[in-house]
Amino acid sequence: MSVITLISDLGTRDYYVAAIKASIFRHCEKVVPIVDITHAIRPFDIKECAFTLKNALRYFSNGSIHVAHILSGKELLVAEYAGGYIVTFNNGLLSLMDEKREFKVYEVNEELTEDHSLLMNEAIGRVVNLLVQEYRPSDFAQLTTNYEEYRLLQPVFNPGIIRGTVVKNDAYGNAITNITRELFERLTAGKRFVIHCGVANVETISRRYGDVAEGDVAVLFNEADLLEIAINRGRADNLLALTPGSSVQVVYN
Repeated sequence: MSVITLISDLGTRDYYVAAIKASIFRHCEKVVPIVDITHAIRPFDIKECAFTLKNALRYFSNGSIHVAHILSGKELLVAEYAGGYIVTFNNGLLSLMDEKREFKVYEVNEELTEDHSLLMNEAIGRVVNLLVQEYRPSDFAQLTTNYEEYRLLQPVFNPGIIRGTVVKNDAYGNAITNITRELFERLTAGKRFVIHCGVANVETISRRYGDVAEGDVAVLFNEADLLEIAINRGRADNLLALTPGSSVQVVYN
C-alpha cells in the first residue's frame, strides 16, 4: 500500500509538523497512512536531508508520496522518482539525491501554491491530495529543468589510496562516509589495506559492531553499502573526531 512520508528539519518541540499533517488530512479525500522518516535533520542541512531520504526510499512501495520539508519559501516542486513522488521546494535536494538526474521535475501551478503561511502547509496538503487521487504531476504542474542543482562530494582515488569524507553521523555517533562497498572492494581486492579514520587506523572490515570488543573501533559497510566507522558501545564522532566533512582515507598495496 502507498503511504505518505514526511522528512524535515522542523524538530518535534513545536507545532510545525502537526500543522503539515493536519493540512494533509484536511485536504485528502482518501485516508492514507503518514510515516515520519525523521524531523531531526540539522537545520537547513539539505545534504543530510537528501542522504536520509534517498536511503529511506527503498523501504516504501511504488506510488508512495514523500514530503521533504526543508529550505521552504521557494517554488513548490513535485518529482517523479524511483516509482513514487517527492514533494519539496526548489532547494537543490533532488540533484543531491541522484547525480544521474533520473527524475522528472514539475513546478506546481500558482493557483495551488497560494499560501500565506511560512510552512506552506496548505499548498502541500492540496498537492498531496491530488497525488493521492492518482492525478499525474502534469495535471497540475509544469515540467521544468529550471531547478537548483548541487553536487555531492565524491571520493577521490589514485593508485594506492582512496580519499573519502564523512557525510553523516547517525544517532549513535557512527560516522557514515561516501566510500561505497563497490569502490572499496574493486580497488582493494586481494590487497592489504589500512583505513585512516580520525585518530584511529584499522586494517580489517567487520560484519557487525559486536565483532570488536566494547570500546574498540569497528569499520563495516552499512545497509546502504557505505563505509561506516563506529565504536562498539561508544561514539565515533566524539572519540575519533569524525564529523561531517572529516577525511577518511584507505591506503592499500
